[in-house]
Amino acid sequence: MLLDAFGAAIGEAARRLDQPGGILLAVSGGPDSLALLLAAVAWRRTAGSSHLPIHVATVDHRLRRESAAEARFVAALSAQHGLSHATLPWGEPDVRGNLSARAREARYGMLLSHARRHDLGLVLAAHHCDDDVETHLMRRSSGADLLTAAGMRRLRWLGPDVLLGRPFLDLSRDRLAVAVAAEGITAVDDPSNRDQRYHRARIRLALAAEPRQYSQAQRDLARCKAARDRGEQALADALAQLEATERLHFAEDGAIVVERSVFAEMSGRCAAHLVSRAVVAAGAGTAPPSGNAVREVLGRLQPGGAEQGVRSLGGALLAITSTQAVFMREYGRSGIAAVSLAETTRMRGEPGMGWPAVFDRRFVLDVGPWREIAGTRLVPLGSLGLGGHRSRCLPVLLDAAGRPHAAMGAAAMRLGRDVAALDFKLLTPHLLKRDLPPPTCLISPQP
Repeated sequence: MLLDAFGAAIGEAARRLDQPGGILLAVSGGPDSLALLLAAVAWRRTAGSSHLPIHVATVDHRLRRESAAEARFVAALSAQHGLSHATLPWGEPDVRGNLSARAREARYGMLLSHARRHDLGLVLAAHHCDDDVETHLMRRSSGADLLTAAGMRRLRWLGPDVLLGRPFLDLSRDRLAVAVAAEGITAVDDPSNRDQRYHRARIRLALAAEPRQYSQAQRDLARCKAARDRGEQALADALAQLEATERLHFAEDGAIVVERSVFAEMSGRCAAHLVSRAVVAAGAGTAPPSGNAVREVLGRLQPGGAEQGVRSLGGALLAITSTQAVFMREYGRSGIAAVSLAETTRMRGEPGMGWPAVFDRRFVLDVGPWREIAGTRLVPLGSLGLGGHRSRCLPVLLDAAGRPHAAMGAAAMRLGRDVAALDFKLLTPHLLKRDLPPPTCLISPQP
């Protein structure tokens, strides 16, 4: 059963990746992730010489004294099976605020960087159906709508070049634990999984005490997933038509421009979905705006409305004119984080670029000609005190002395003739359509 699930995940990912490269297993040492490792070993035996390279990584959050020893345990087990292993330490754990959310973001960021460094197009995690139900209940308890409460995806984009797969979403926690125990392996026991200070642990305890609640949650989750599938197919079809008829387009500075009348013509749910995704894509965000904020924006976009101007929403700016809604990056009080060329990892799948690097989630830039210059970094134009609402968020490449060598688009023209134009690719189309299904019909563009 584990082997079949693992093989199915590999097959599905291979159909979506032009160049799979290899596989990275996220293994903590707990029973779930050890089941993933064992399934990978079994799959490699059946695949023979045609198998993809398999690497193992353990993220050490350094939040418990035992974590380093647990990583060594996984390294030793990986070596027994002839698999390459790396421990990825969280550099400076910050225990303030929502620790779980920050640890999760750091974990996926480290896994993505490691995958790129070793040309691995697929990261696999051992989340199972019990995790999925818990995630659903956590989101519903925080007021999430049907789409947001649809839980985990079997396959999603971790970055524009790397997929995250979850082969075990149809299997239970107990089923994975039995598979590991049958191999005579004692898994790591993480006491934080039972720590009632954490929301997930409290939900887990409540579900264990009331099986009927678990069954109801499974049914509710299935309905949410079906609703998400329908909604995302409708949005994929709508986006294909809007692009073909040029009523939605992607500006070179990363902005998303939509005809204002589009939102009135869509169903309310589809329009809300478009606004939410456009805010995340144009604003380089990681989480959608609240439902109330999206409904307020849709109210302002209604036909005949006099609402015009610029407002902030979830890291993006929305500029409303009489005919258009323009979603763009908000510079923000703290600006946009700089990227050191010495520390950036090469993005996969851009053969036309010498060294493709991601800036602010929204652009892939070819920084190859400047990587050997000491201290080079990418910064937003606004950090130099230049630019308007849109251009101040464009990338500029500086050396250690702060001299600009290259910049993107309008920023290069602003900085003078000696500043080269960066070769770039927009990621906003990917971000807007991320994880959507293909449109059901192809629409020819207007002549």
